[in-house]
Amino acid sequence: MKLTVLSSGSAGNGYVLEGRNSALLIECGVSPERMIQATDFPLSKLAACLVSHEHGDHAAYVARYQSLGLMVYASEGTFRALGGKAAFPARGGNFLRPMTVRRFGEWVVKPFDVVHDAEEPLGFIIEHPELGRMLFVTDTKYVKYGFRKERLDHILVEANYSDEVLDENVVGGLIDGKRAARVRDTHLSLRAACELAQANETPALKTVVMIHLSSQNSRVVEFAERMRKAVFLADVYVARAGLTIELNNDVI
Repeated sequence: MKLTVLSSGSAGNGYVLEGRNSALLIECGVSPERMIQATDFPLSKLAACLVSHEHGDHAAYVARYQSLGLMVYASEGTFRALGGKAAFPARGGNFLRPMTVRRFGEWVVKPFDVVHDAEEPLGFIIEHPELGRMLFVTDTKYVKYGFRKERLDHILVEANYSDEVLDENVVGGLIDGKRAARVRDTHLSLRAACELAQANETPALKTVVMIHLSSQNSRVVEFAERMRKAVFLADVYVARAGLTIELNNDVI
């Protein structure tokens, strides 16, 4: 299973999981043209597109993907918040509901609720025979669920900021206090990301990919080092456009 990072951060988010027979797109914050350029498979290989919430860096291109005949799935609240920016699914067939499993061919997706300034934001547990079990979580103040019993193989987790860097930027006048407060209330910190990975680490965990780092309130090398201290055996990566990683399930 290959992960391709199309983009990660406030400028846009898009992550492609590609198996032998099908692929899954997570987030529609990157144009279809850019996705096609970054991958070498036909659009017909995409089983589904998942969107965590309605903010532009995650959902700006929902309508474009829909216009190409691709099935985009998100919560009902997300579709309502998008309004005319996306086609509203007929009879709600494309709604994702927290703790309700959906199947898209070989893919099994279990959404869960997160805490963000959006209508009905979601995180995902994603399963596939070639992948194992992966946690995807972004744009949330915290995660109230534990996933240790899931024996995660891979984790993609937001590490948007560190308190230390954010405080420095406030003192230095690079960011105002009101904006800093919003960051803390709506995004996962480095400390919280490390704690989440550590709390859900089992011998099955192979990979941790840190996503959605703030360009202003993070330090890539330091963040990666701190995550490597939090998990023992997993490989640690920081998402960037063009990054590709093999996310395999050793069982198959």
